Amino acid sequence: MISHLGTRPEGVRVKHALDRNSVKMYDKQESVLRIETTINNPRQMKVFRTAENDPEGPESWQKLRKGVADLHRRAEISQKSNERYLEALSAVDAEPTLAETAAEVCRRTRWKKRSVRALNPLADDDAQLLEAVSRGEFVLLGFRNRDLRGLLFRAPASADVRRRQTAKVTRMIRMLRAHGLVHKIPKTHRYTVSPKGRETIAALLAARSANTQELMKIAA
Repeated sequence: MISHLGTRPEGVRVKHALDRNSVKMYDKQESVLRIETTINNPRQMKVFRTAENDPEGPESWQKLRKGVADLHRRAEISQKSNERYLEALSAVDAEPTLAETAAEVCRRTRWKKRSVRALNPLADDDAQLLEAVSRGEFVLLGFRNRDLRGLLFRAPASADVRRRQTAKVTRMIRMLRAHGLVHKIPKTHRYTVSPKGRETIAALLAARSANTQELMKIAA
Protein backbone atom coordinates (compact mmCIF):
# COMPACT_ATOMS: atom_id res chain seq x y z
CA MET A 1 0.00 0.00 0.00
CA ILE A 2 1.48 3.30 -1.12
CA SER A 3 0.34 6.92 -0.81
CA HIS A 4 2.37 9.56 -2.63
CA LEU A 5 2.21 13.33 -2.95
CA GLY A 6 3.89 14.77 -6.02
CA THR A 7 4.33 18.31 -7.32
CA ARG A 8 4.81 18.97 -11.01
CA PRO A 9 4.68 22.04 -13.28
CA GLU A 10 1.13 21.05 -14.25
CA GLY A 11 -0.07 20.89 -10.63
CA VAL A 12 -0.17 18.74 -7.48
CA ARG A 13 -1.08 15.04 -7.47
CA VAL A 14 -2.03 12.71 -4.61
CA LYS A 15 -1.94 9.00 -5.46
CA HIS A 16 -2.97 5.95 -3.42
CA ALA A 17 -1.99 2.54 -4.83
CA LEU A 18 -2.67 -1.06 -3.81
CA ASP A 19 -2.06 -4.25 -5.82
CA ARG A 20 -1.31 -2.29 -9.01
CA ASN A 21 -4.63 -0.43 -8.78
CA SER A 22 -4.74 3.22 -7.82
CA VAL A 23 -6.85 6.26 -7.05
CA LYS A 24 -5.39 9.68 -7.66
CA MET A 25 -6.45 13.30 -7.37
CA TYR A 26 -4.76 16.12 -9.22
CA ASP A 27 -5.38 19.72 -10.19
CA LYS A 28 -4.81 20.12 -13.91
CA GLN A 29 -3.11 23.43 -14.65
CA GLU A 30 -4.44 24.61 -11.26
CA SER A 31 -7.89 25.03 -12.81
CA VAL A 32 -9.59 21.61 -12.87
CA LEU A 33 -9.66 19.15 -9.96
CA ARG A 34 -9.87 15.54 -11.17
CA ILE A 35 -10.33 12.19 -9.44
CA GLU A 36 -9.15 9.18 -11.42
CA THR A 37 -9.25 5.45 -10.69
CA THR A 38 -6.92 3.11 -12.60
CA ILE A 39 -7.49 -0.66 -12.62
CA ASN A 40 -4.51 -2.75 -13.72
CA ASN A 41 -5.25 -5.81 -11.58
CA PRO A 42 -8.96 -6.76 -11.60
CA ARG A 43 -8.55 -10.27 -10.13
CA GLN A 44 -10.29 -9.35 -6.84
CA MET A 45 -13.23 -7.66 -8.59
CA LYS A 46 -16.48 -9.30 -9.63
CA VAL A 47 -19.01 -8.91 -12.44
CA PHE A 48 -22.51 -10.42 -12.64
CA ARG A 49 -22.53 -12.49 -15.83
CA THR A 50 -22.75 -15.99 -17.26
CA ALA A 51 -19.75 -18.30 -17.15
CA GLU A 52 -17.50 -18.17 -20.22
CA ASN A 53 -17.98 -21.89 -20.88
CA ASP A 54 -21.78 -21.62 -20.51
CA PRO A 55 -22.98 -18.41 -22.20
CA GLU A 56 -26.63 -19.55 -22.09
CA GLY A 57 -26.48 -20.56 -18.43
CA PRO A 58 -27.53 -18.64 -15.31
CA GLU A 59 -25.79 -15.44 -14.31
CA SER A 60 -23.68 -15.28 -11.16
CA TRP A 61 -20.80 -13.26 -9.73
CA GLN A 62 -17.71 -14.07 -11.79
CA LYS A 63 -14.17 -12.71 -11.84
CA LEU A 64 -13.74 -9.46 -13.74
CA ARG A 65 -11.90 -10.10 -17.00
CA LYS A 66 -8.93 -8.02 -18.16
CA GLY A 67 -10.22 -7.42 -21.69
CA VAL A 68 -12.98 -5.12 -22.92
CA ALA A 69 -15.76 -7.69 -22.36
CA ASP A 70 -16.44 -6.39 -18.83
CA LEU A 71 -15.69 -2.75 -19.59
CA HIS A 72 -19.10 -1.64 -18.34
CA ARG A 73 -18.42 -3.17 -14.92
CA ARG A 74 -14.91 -1.72 -14.82
CA ALA A 75 -16.37 1.74 -15.47
CA GLU A 76 -18.99 1.20 -12.76
CA ILE A 77 -16.38 0.17 -10.17
CA SER A 78 -14.16 3.12 -11.09
CA GLN A 79 -17.06 5.58 -10.86
CA LYS A 80 -18.05 4.28 -7.42
CA SER A 81 -14.43 4.60 -6.31
CA ASN A 82 -14.29 8.21 -7.50
CA GLU A 83 -17.55 9.01 -5.73
CA ARG A 84 -16.34 7.54 -2.43
CA TYR A 85 -13.15 9.57 -2.67
CA LEU A 86 -15.16 12.75 -3.24
CA GLU A 87 -17.41 11.86 -0.30
CA ALA A 88 -14.32 11.61 1.89
CA LEU A 89 -13.20 15.06 0.75
CA SER A 90 -16.64 16.57 1.34
CA ALA A 91 -16.53 15.39 4.96
CA VAL A 92 -14.01 18.16 5.64
CA ASP A 93 -16.78 20.78 5.24
CA ALA A 94 -19.37 18.99 7.37
CA GLU A 95 -21.63 21.35 9.35
CA PRO A 96 -22.33 19.50 12.66
CA THR A 97 -20.25 20.46 15.68
CA LEU A 98 -17.61 18.08 16.98
CA ALA A 99 -19.75 17.38 20.04
CA GLU A 100 -22.70 16.40 17.85
CA THR A 101 -20.51 14.23 15.65
CA ALA A 102 -18.78 12.47 18.53
CA ALA A 103 -21.79 12.02 20.81
CA GLU A 104 -23.18 8.94 19.10
CA VAL A 105 -19.95 6.99 18.65
CA CYS A 106 -18.42 7.88 22.00
CA ARG A 107 -21.02 5.99 24.01
CA ARG A 108 -21.85 2.32 24.24
CA THR A 109 -24.33 0.87 21.78
CA ARG A 110 -25.99 -2.44 20.99
CA TRP A 111 -25.59 -4.44 17.80
CA LYS A 112 -27.14 -7.83 17.06
CA LYS A 113 -28.32 -8.04 20.68
CA ARG A 114 -24.79 -7.54 22.02
CA SER A 115 -23.34 -4.59 23.87
CA VAL A 116 -20.51 -2.83 22.02
CA ARG A 117 -18.07 -0.46 23.68
CA ALA A 118 -17.78 3.24 22.93
CA LEU A 119 -15.16 4.57 20.59
CA ASN A 120 -12.37 6.61 22.21
CA PRO A 121 -10.76 8.69 19.43
CA LEU A 122 -8.24 10.22 21.85
CA ALA A 123 -6.78 6.80 22.66
CA ASP A 124 -3.88 5.74 20.45
CA ASP A 125 -5.33 2.33 19.55
CA ASP A 126 -8.68 3.70 18.38
CA ALA A 127 -7.06 6.61 16.55
CA GLN A 128 -4.76 4.22 14.68
CA LEU A 129 -7.79 2.12 13.74
CA LEU A 130 -9.64 5.16 12.35
CA GLU A 131 -6.56 6.23 10.40
CA ALA A 132 -6.18 2.74 8.97
CA VAL A 133 -9.75 2.29 7.68
CA SER A 134 -9.78 5.76 6.12
CA ARG A 135 -6.64 5.27 4.03
CA GLY A 136 -7.08 6.34 0.42
CA GLU A 137 -6.05 3.00 -1.09
CA PHE A 138 -9.12 1.34 0.45
CA VAL A 139 -11.51 3.56 -1.51
CA LEU A 140 -11.48 1.26 -4.54
CA LEU A 141 -12.13 -2.20 -3.05
CA GLY A 142 -12.53 -1.60 0.67
CA PHE A 143 -10.42 -3.36 3.30
CA ARG A 144 -10.17 -6.86 4.76
CA ASN A 145 -9.26 -8.11 8.21
CA ARG A 146 -5.74 -8.94 7.05
CA ASP A 147 -5.30 -5.47 5.55
CA LEU A 148 -5.92 -3.86 8.93
CA ARG A 149 -3.88 -6.50 10.72
CA GLY A 150 -0.87 -5.61 8.59
CA LEU A 151 -1.25 -1.93 9.47
CA LEU A 152 -2.00 -2.25 13.18
CA PHE A 153 0.35 -5.05 14.24
CA ARG A 154 3.85 -6.27 13.61
CA ALA A 155 4.30 -9.46 11.60
CA PRO A 156 3.18 -12.32 13.89
CA ALA A 157 5.89 -14.55 15.32
CA SER A 158 3.65 -17.62 15.28
CA ALA A 159 0.32 -18.93 14.02
CA ASP A 160 -1.13 -18.52 17.51
CA VAL A 161 -0.20 -14.83 17.59
CA ARG A 162 -1.71 -14.36 14.13
CA ARG A 163 -4.99 -15.92 15.29
CA ARG A 164 -5.15 -13.58 18.27
CA GLN A 165 -4.44 -10.59 16.05
CA THR A 166 -7.14 -11.69 13.61
CA ALA A 167 -9.66 -12.09 16.43
CA LYS A 168 -8.84 -8.64 17.80
CA VAL A 169 -9.26 -7.00 14.39
CA THR A 170 -12.60 -8.81 14.01
CA ARG A 171 -13.76 -7.19 17.26
CA MET A 172 -12.53 -3.80 16.06
CA ILE A 173 -14.46 -4.10 12.80
CA ARG A 174 -17.56 -5.21 14.70
CA MET A 175 -17.30 -2.09 16.87
CA LEU A 176 -17.05 0.15 13.79
CA ARG A 177 -20.04 -1.59 12.20
CA ALA A 178 -22.07 -1.25 15.39
CA HIS A 179 -21.49 2.51 15.38
CA GLY A 180 -22.37 2.77 11.69
CA LEU A 181 -18.90 3.83 10.59
CA VAL A 182 -18.27 0.94 8.18
CA HIS A 183 -20.45 -1.40 6.13
CA LYS A 184 -19.76 -4.92 4.90
CA ILE A 185 -19.63 -5.27 1.13
CA PRO A 186 -22.21 -7.97 0.28
CA LYS A 187 -20.92 -11.44 -0.60
CA THR A 188 -17.31 -10.52 0.22
CA HIS A 189 -14.96 -10.38 3.21
CA ARG A 190 -14.41 -6.67 2.61
CA TYR A 191 -15.67 -3.56 4.34
CA THR A 192 -15.99 0.07 3.30
CA VAL A 193 -16.36 3.27 5.30
CA SER A 194 -19.94 4.59 5.23
CA PRO A 195 -20.81 8.21 4.32
CA LYS A 196 -21.51 8.81 8.01
CA GLY A 197 -18.19 7.18 8.84
CA ARG A 198 -16.21 9.40 6.49
CA GLU A 199 -17.67 12.52 8.07
CA THR A 200 -17.24 11.27 11.63
CA ILE A 201 -13.72 9.90 11.18
CA ALA A 202 -12.52 13.04 9.40
CA ALA A 203 -13.82 15.23 12.23
CA LEU A 204 -12.39 13.06 15.02
CA LEU A 205 -8.95 12.76 13.46
CA ALA A 206 -8.82 16.48 12.68
CA ALA A 207 -9.69 17.34 16.28
CA ARG A 208 -7.12 14.88 17.59
CA SER A 209 -4.32 16.36 15.49
CA ALA A 210 -5.21 20.01 16.18
CA ASN A 211 -3.21 21.84 18.83
CA THR A 212 -4.74 23.86 21.65
CA GLN A 213 -4.21 27.21 19.96
CA GLU A 214 -5.97 26.07 16.79
CA LEU A 215 -8.94 24.80 18.76
CA MET A 216 -9.19 28.02 20.77
CA LYS A 217 -9.19 30.11 17.58
CA ILE A 218 -11.99 28.01 16.11
CA ALA A 219 -14.02 28.23 19.31
CA ALA A 220 -13.63 32.00 19.40
